This record gives sequence, C-alpha cells and structure tokens, in this order.
Amino acid sequence: MKASPATIGLGVTMTIGYGTLYYSFSVLAPEIAREFGWGQSFVFGVFSFGLLAGAVAAPVLGRLVDRHGARRILCLGSIAAALTLALFSVMQNAWQFAVITLVAEFIALAVQYDAGFAALAQSHGRDARAHITLVTLIAGFASTVFWPLLQWLLTVMTWRDIYLVMAAMNLLIALPIHLALPRARISEPDGAKPADEPIEITLDDRRRRRMILMATAFAAGGFVISAIGSTLLVLMRDLGYATAMATLAGSLIGPSQVAARLIEYVRRNLFSPPLTAIVAASAMAFSFAILAGALMQPVAAFALAFAVFYGAGQGLTSIVRGVLPLHYFGAAGYGRTMGTLASARIIASALAPVSVIWLNETAGPAAALAALAGIACLAVLATLALTRG
Repeated sequence: MKASPATIGLGVTMTIGYGTLYYSFSVLAPEIAREFGWGQSFVFGVFSFGLLAGAVAAPVLGRLVDRHGARRILCLGSIAAALTLALFSVMQNAWQFAVITLVAEFIALAVQYDAGFAALAQSHGRDARAHITLVTLIAGFASTVFWPLLQWLLTVMTWRDIYLVMAAMNLLIALPIHLALPRARISEPDGAKPADEPIEITLDDRRRRRMILMATAFAAGGFVISAIGSTLLVLMRDLGYATAMATLAGSLIGPSQVAARLIEYVRRNLFSPPLTAIVAASAMAFSFAILAGALMQPVAAFALAFAVFYGAGQGLTSIVRGVLPLHYFGAAGYGRTMGTLASARIIASALAPVSVIWLNETAGPAAALAALAGIACLAVLATLALTRG
C-alpha cells in the first residue's frame, strides 16, 4: 500500500489532537496550579472528571459521524478545539478552568483516534487496516514531540501564550488537512449503504455477544494502559527500583510501541485482525508476569523486559481499537459502533489511576500489580472468547 497524503495528513492531525488536548495537560497543569495557588490534586481531579465526560460524548459523536461523515466532524472538532484552547489562555478562576477542561475533553474525541479511524473506514471500508496502522505509527510520537516542545516553550513564553499556540495548531494546521480529506464514501462490498449513511443496527444475539466481549476487552486494556501511563514510576519505586531505572524502563515503552506498529504495518498480511488482538492482549498480560519477578528481586532485566513487552502490547492495542470493530461489524455504522465501545473504555481509563494508587497505598505494590495482571488477563480471555472460531 502506498501511503496516501490523506492518511499521512490524518497522522499529523491526530498527533496535534493528542498533543494539544491530552499530553499538554501534564506539562501545563502544574504551571496553572502554581499561578492560582491550587493543589495539583484539584487540577488533575478536574482532568479525570473531564475524561469521564468523554464517555458521554463518545456515543453522541459516533452517531454524528455516521450521519454527517467523519470529515465534517473532524473539521468542526478542529474549530472547537482551537476555541477551547484559546479560552484556557484567558481564564481567571477555578470554575472557568473546570468548565473549559470538561468542554475540552468532551470534544477531544472529535480530533483523536475515534473520529480519525471513522474517516478511514468511510474512505476505505474493510481495507482501512493499513491506513489505521500508519496513522497510529505517526501519532505514536505525540508525546515524544509535544512534551519536550511544551517544556521548551515554557522557557520563552507563559502557559497562556502556549495555549494560544496550540489553538493555532488546530486552526492553521489540522483544520486545512481535515478540509482536504476526500468527500467520497465507500460502499460495503455486498452493495450495502455507504459507510457514512445512517442505518439501523439490529442487535441480534451474535452481534450483542461480540459487542459485549469487545467492550470488555477494550475496557480492560484501557484500564491497564491508563494505570501504567499515570502510575508506573510510583509502582516501580515501591517495587524497589531506583528512579533512574524506572525512568529508563518507562522510556523504552515508546520505542517498543513504534516497533510493534511498524512490524504490524509491514507484515500485516501475515496477521488477521483477531490474531493481532490476541497478540496485543497477551503481550500486555505477559509483561506483568515478568514484572512480578521484581517482587522477589528488583533486577534491571525484569523492568526492561516488562517495558518491551508492555510497549509492544500497548502499541498494537491502539491499532486493534480501530481494525477489530471494522473486521467484525464492517464500515456501515462504524461511528456508532466505535462510540459505544469507547464509552466503556473511557470510563475504565478514567477510574484506573486513582484505583491503582489507592490499592498501592493501602495494600502494597504486590496487590496493585496483581490487580493489573488480573485485568490484563481479563482482556486476554475476552479477546479469546471473541475470536474463537
């Protein structure tokens, strides 16, 4: 497959969507808290509550994508993201911060993977897998690009100015790319309605069972990814690792993600979407079995091997989120399907950090690690049940 300009462009806009509306928070929130004298628990508590707002937005967004087309939703999302980020630059009190944060997370899905994958499904139908993989391969560098970029910008301007810069990115870079996306929508091979035309989805027993199992697998995977993303350094410290080793292990996760996605992109003809889903879930579960060795002795090999396997599993999970619903349910009604699945995943992701930290503080790192391993195994079992036969 030749990489189309539209697919590469979506990879760029997804990088901007995640960088400005997700990864920016961990860099700029402490600056905001410091200026207003707020506790960091308040700022991150508002952010977690904002993530829950995404669970409400997901089904609504999915229906809008099916009815009006993902291209239009992406364009409107870029405009809304730019306006919301600009509002951050002029806020003056806590309630304004809370409201703007909730709005930002509510509209975030319109410029992130859910809407981007839907655009690819509507343009390429069941052949969108390679395009989805390429988009995740590009957007996988969002944190790599935005964390150091924002840290550098803080040395030359205020956090308010940075929000204006990020608003400009959405308006001047992402919006033109979204406007240039193809308008045409592919039809299903059997002559069904175009992928963006509203349809009534009949929830027969087979489809309902698949939806439940897929939602369970995605929610369990989302819980693990959210927990590790926010608590890994704390867990590894309490397991006995030095900060330097924990940081080194964490830094290996990103390259492992990219390597796994690159292998999937190049050798995708050898792996069906169900098999990729099994590999992704199993790699994450296996990584916790490796890290459990640190309960006996926190040696570097356990930490580094955990990072490699976990990073590979996390990298493939992002692809699975897009291709597995397409494989089982097709492109028709894809937005609504993705919205329904995203709700469960977002709720689990929002609850994960506080749950794991509470368990770590009250019962110790062994209990927290066991809980994460158990939930990762739940993802494996749900995936195996889904792909059986």
